[in-house]
Amino acid sequence: MNNPVNQLLLLDLINNVRAKGCDCGDTIMGPAPAIRWNKSLERAAYLHSTDMDTRNYFAHTDKDGKNAGYRISSMGYPWQAWGENIALGILTERTVVDGWSKSPVHCRVLMNPKFTEMGVAKVGNFWTQELASPKSVVH
Repeated sequence: MNNPVNQLLLLDLINNVRAKGCDCGDTIMGPAPAIRWNKSLERAAYLHSTDMDTRNYFAHTDKDGKNAGYRISSMGYPWQAWGENIALGILTERTVVDGWSKSPVHCRVLMNPKFTEMGVAKVGNFWTQELASPKSVVH
């Protein structure tokens, strides 16, 4: 996986937005807990960005009809909740997070307190952010 994103910068930028809370345009989102990087979510994001770049489309549902929940599960990640943000363009970590935080739909995903882990990947000009929380382990 050749993912050129700066994961420490992304975590810092996103956790700063989450710590402050955000006006998501149509919804005020209060502060949310910090989120952690997860390699399985990064891999799911990378594969989706690669697929969009290779097969020339821009959507949350791939050309085979599969969504982020399927992609995350296929990485062996047992989720109880998931969300996805995508972006397309000549962007940096700062500009992609700024764009997501200013878009009502993307902002609500970014700020969702249910999500505890994330991964972001960029292939070409296609960015994908997968966010999720793992299923609780019951003993």
